[in-house]
Amino acid sequence: MITAIILDEKDYDLYKRVVRAVVKAKNKLSFINGSFPRPMGKKDEEFSESHACDMANSMLCSWLLNIIDLKIRMTIAYSDTMKIMSDNLKRRYGTANTPKIHQRRTDIANKQGSLEVGEFYSKLVHLWTELSNLMKVLCTCSGCKCGAGKQILEMYEEDRAH
Repeated sequence: MITAIILDEKDYDLYKRVVRAVVKAKNKLSFINGSFPRPMGKKDEEFSESHACDMANSMLCSWLLNIIDLKIRMTIAYSDTMKIMSDNLKRRYGTANTPKIHQRRTDIANKQGSLEVGEFYSKLVHLWTELSNLMKVLCTCSGCKCGAGKQILEMYEEDRAH
C-alpha cells in the first residue's frame, strides 16, 4: 500500500495530492499524465522495454486499486492503464464545484464548539487549505504583469483573517 488515504467520494483532492507525490517519488509520473509513450516490443526479444513498461503500469494500477474505496474501485478495475484510471477519477471527482466551495465556507464559519484550541486550529487550517485548492485562480497574462493576482491574494488573506 502506498498511502493510508483511501479514496472515497469526499477526499479526491487529498488523494490526488498524495498519489502524485508517491508516483513522482518513484519516477513514474509520466504514467499518470501520459507523457511516456509505451515502447514497441520486438518479436524476438524475451524481455524488452515494452515488457518493463507493462510491468511498471501493472504495478501502478495495483497500487491505485488498493487505495480506492470498494464502490469506486469496481468502476475503474478493468481499465488497462494508470492514465485511463486517473483520467476517469479526475473526470468524476476532480472538478471544483460551487456547492463544495459553499460547504467549506460554511464549515469555516462554524464556531469552535467543544473542540480544544489546538484541534480547532488544525481543523481550520485544513478547511482553509482545502478551500484554497478548490478556488484556484489562473492568471492569463503570462507572469501576472497586470497586478490582479496580487490583489486577489490580498483579498484572500484578508478574508482568512476574519
